[in-house]
Amino acid sequence: MRNTLICTVGTSLFNNLKFSQEESIKQAFEGKNWNQLSRLLLQRKNNERICGAEINSITSICEKGFLNPRIRLIFLVSDTADGQVIGEILKLYYNNASNPLQFEQVEVRVLEGLRDDDVKTFKQQGLKNLVCEISTEVRNFSPEVIAINATGGYKAQISFAGMIGQALEIPVYYLFEKFSEVIELPPQPVALDLVFWLNNYLFFEQLADKNLIAKSELEESLKCGYIESIIDEEWIDNTSYIALSAMGVLFHERSRLQFDKQESTRLSLIPMDDTEPEKKSISIRDDHGKDVLQVFAQKIRRSPYVKRVVNSLPWNPRRTNPIRRTKPNGIVEFVLTWTDQGLGLCIETTGRDLVETNTIALHLAKEFTK
Repeated sequence: MRNTLICTVGTSLFNNLKFSQEESIKQAFEGKNWNQLSRLLLQRKNNERICGAEINSITSICEKGFLNPRIRLIFLVSDTADGQVIGEILKLYYNNASNPLQFEQVEVRVLEGLRDDDVKTFKQQGLKNLVCEISTEVRNFSPEVIAINATGGYKAQISFAGMIGQALEIPVYYLFEKFSEVIELPPQPVALDLVFWLNNYLFFEQLADKNLIAKSELEESLKCGYIESIIDEEWIDNTSYIALSAMGVLFHERSRLQFDKQESTRLSLIPMDDTEPEKKSISIRDDHGKDVLQVFAQKIRRSPYVKRVVNSLPWNPRRTNPIRRTKPNGIVEFVLTWTDQGLGLCIETTGRDLVETNTIALHLAKEFTK
């Protein structure tokens, strides 16, 4: 059952409180007494207009049984002073023990760059951070326990939140201004070319990890025309840098999700090496860390997709992704990211092209990473 609600946040509650003619609310607002304001809101029915779009829609979501139990509530607020104030009031409201719709955990997260005074920042940072926040929750807790309330926020943010939910297979709820209850947004077809993603897996991972990379370092990958539609280009000190756009981040996250579902099927199409593990050769340079690499090599060669260990790699102490490099001929450079030195092995796999090799590499990283 779904127990986590991710909620985009707008300014309707802020404006309702700011322009209220009720003396107690005016005094609390002008005095910036957010705790008192949250208590005053709790005295009102949670479907009253003054409570704002977020509280009204969360009430409807809970009343319709879309969320049970109520474990986690995450408010994604704009990168503005008003957004952070509303986040604080909402957190106080749903943390209050007298609230019949209290949640066990309430978080407020500021979406850096999500502000309406800089179009470029809104597009390149704000929307991207919206994707990152939601997709991180999906990776950590699975889409089966999460729902999105996309009622509040900027129009572009609401639209994109709906797209994120559908891409990551999370239900998205919305409360129209004149409706008394939320509706679930109908699913839309989302195109996905998993082969394209697998062919360019390291390109996506590199950009996801480093965020900005000099364009000159990625010239080969950028030759693919489709790549241009999911990246942003930024000039810094007369140097062109590339980053994944918000849509690029979403494509990457959806592809990860789909690969996890299709991993077994894709592996079944790749030939296996039936050589006994003990007979698969291991060649490692006589360097510091050889004993650690030897133990790991003996472990990883048990995989039916590993043919032999070709050699050890130079140290890569700063790597976080164990897959350093892959080649169409089945070669995978695998880094033991849990070692201080970043010890690594060059492994020959049964992959016959880059799609198969990257499929095997992802499988090995899942099965043999601590």
